[in-house]
Amino acid sequence: MEIIDEQIGDTRVVVVTGRLDGAASTGFAERIGGLVASSPKLLVDFAGVDFVTSAGLRAVLQIVKRVKASGGAFAMCSVQTQVQEILEISGFTAMLRIHPARDEALAALAR
Repeated sequence: MEIIDEQIGDTRVVVVTGRLDGAASTGFAERIGGLVASSPKLLVDFAGVDFVTSAGLRAVLQIVKRVKASGGAFAMCSVQTQVQEILEISGFTAMLRIHPARDEALAALAR
């Protein structure tokens, strides 16, 4: 799994590429969770993620909880169809702000 982040305004944008599975989920949660302190808003771009396991979902949930506890905002964008289906089946879409494209997500977080 590859994770690249950049600051755009007051939002930290994290681009994730690869599989979010048991092997990658701990590193994912630690790396992205560590960014929460440096930026109140976090956008995770999932365009490059083609597979998510329950361990990956748990890592996303940990990050969302950390962002909310710090008073920040969390959103995801560019989620591939097969990953979107997993998020829907698991009930995550009800608690996440998911946008089709990065520009739309950044605009929503700017409000």
